[in-house]
Amino acid sequence: MNLLKNLALAVLIAILITYSLGYAASDLLDIRVQLDDSFIEPMTSLAILVAVGVVLVLVGFAVALSVMAAIGFTLFAILGALVFAGLSSIWPILLAAVIIVWVLKDKKREDHYS
Repeated sequence: MNLLKNLALAVLIAILITYSLGYAASDLLDIRVQLDDSFIEPMTSLAILVAVGVVLVLVGFAVALSVMAAIGFTLFAILGALVFAGLSSIWPILLAAVIIVWVLKDKKREDHYS
């Protein structure tokens, strides 16, 4: 749930930044988007820029998530290999320790008083 909330927040921030920069570019700098021979309306060009911004945010999120997942999987594999190698080399010692503890543990004795 937290992941989806962060994703929605990132998309909304990207839309706000894209809309603000698009408004500044179209009004202050008089930049217009042109397809073929006609200019696109300012709101349509802002919608196109917002869509491009959202796609770029989603691609960035996917790349970041895949990199973090790859790093996590690698660390998990290394930890698993170390645990497996460690247990495979010291299992006789662990077995002997378990047997000694089992033999020497306190056994409850029932005292019968007559």
